[in-house]
Amino acid sequence: MRKVGKLEFCKSFVFLNRERIRFDDRPYLPGFYESSAKNLILRTSRQVEKSTFLVNTILHLACVQQGTRILFVCPRMEQARVFSRTRLIQSLEQSPVIRRCLLGRSRQRLPITNMSFVNGSELYIRAAYRSADAARGISADVLLVDEFQDIAAGNLPVLQETMSHSEVRKTILTGTPKLLDNPLDAVFSQSTAHEWTMECSSCGYGVVPDERCLGADGPVCSQCAAPIDPSRGNWVPRNPLSTWGDGYWINHVMVPWMDHVDLQDRRRHYDLSRFKNEVLGMPTTLGEHVVTLSELEACCTERPMARAWSDVPVVAQGELVAGIDWGGGAVSRTAIVIGFMNRDYMFEVHHFSHLMPNEDPDVVLKKIAELCRTFRVRWIGADGGGNGLVYNRLLLQNHDLDARLFAIFYSAAGQPPQRDGVLAKWTVGRSATIGGLFSRVKARKILFPRRQECGRLLDEFVCEVAEYDDVNRTIKYSHPETQLDDALHATNYALQVATFNFPANREARAFSGF
Repeated sequence: MRKVGKLEFCKSFVFLNRERIRFDDRPYLPGFYESSAKNLILRTSRQVEKSTFLVNTILHLACVQQGTRILFVCPRMEQARVFSRTRLIQSLEQSPVIRRCLLGRSRQRLPITNMSFVNGSELYIRAAYRSADAARGISADVLLVDEFQDIAAGNLPVLQETMSHSEVRKTILTGTPKLLDNPLDAVFSQSTAHEWTMECSSCGYGVVPDERCLGADGPVCSQCAAPIDPSRGNWVPRNPLSTWGDGYWINHVMVPWMDHVDLQDRRRHYDLSRFKNEVLGMPTTLGEHVVTLSELEACCTERPMARAWSDVPVVAQGELVAGIDWGGGAVSRTAIVIGFMNRDYMFEVHHFSHLMPNEDPDVVLKKIAELCRTFRVRWIGADGGGNGLVYNRLLLQNHDLDARLFAIFYSAAGQPPQRDGVLAKWTVGRSATIGGLFSRVKARKILFPRRQECGRLLDEFVCEVAEYDDVNRTIKYSHPETQLDDALHATNYALQVATFNFPANREARAFSGF
């Protein structure tokens, strides 16, 4: 087959879903499709046609550069099989010219991992999650690595050794970022790191597709808030003198099939880390979700801390929720936060208290019950583990409270509440809910009393840090052993129950009696 550029090749010969592939309304594609750099890295959000790019690259290389040897690597073998079977082979078999070029007249079923084509090109598909051993012994000209962020650190040089005898030695890496301390972003920072930059027609500012450009009704200039058109942009390199190769950042703001309503919906429902990773294609860092003191103080109002029922706004009366984090041991204290979800879906904290860790359990229960009665709390969200296994039932049974209590348990994933006698047991996702709380702080969707009375409350937010859990592949939150975060969890429990019982929440109405 004659030499032809990748984008022209795809438009002419590649079929997808039995139709010739189209790239309408994608002005950003030529940048990386036609890159001639020795090395290329794409840092992307989810669902931006990354797999399509990899399939098209493999087909183009195999057809145009006859006799080329391609090594495709992803973290797990199951991912490799799915890519090979449902994306690559399907596209190859549906594209008549490419099929003739690579398979000739053969009708045999293609193998999943080792493909030899009639023009001499070869494709090897391997997995390298913890080790690159599966690629040893292979000689390749081009290396493609998908989901590079999940490949074990230090494996890239081993994989690149497969090209040690090749004159081509081209490396293509793709992936979705997680933490900044990750192989994907380590390499991306060495590349040209192209950003899709949209010039504001009002002030001339070069706008990049990050969270600052997400306006209420559409993308806006992050400087003057004028509307911008994501389709009218250009690739601008952050590191134009890079010697590593080309890098491109692609995310949902740029793609034509993702409208602004979808983006805002994801922004509301994803925690900040997931939103930045999977929607904006941006990394998070250790401590990313440690909101700053200035961000917390920006959520403080001018109203004083409520001390009595008369201090509570009329609109909140009868709708108050208490969040309780039971203390235990010599350090951990019992913390209680009382607030409500207003009609604008902003959570307002009106009271915060804590009890000393060495207080008698009966005294703790009595004081908590007094606060709940004082503020006529309607719902309670309390720590279900540890002392909560006993305290929650005692609080209801011995203190005559007219409130519904949700015993909340943290886990990796959430489940609907289940009735358990006088209370409801509710398992919620720890990382997801805490991340959602931090997102509210950053978006000023949570309101605190005046700053002068919230010092201790805010301190217990500031101390939280985020770490990436490689085993469970999720963000986990923790705090230094010398710091306390009881108020953070009490607020989170209250927020979860307030959200569940928000008037517009049909699930709450369907949960009979709660």
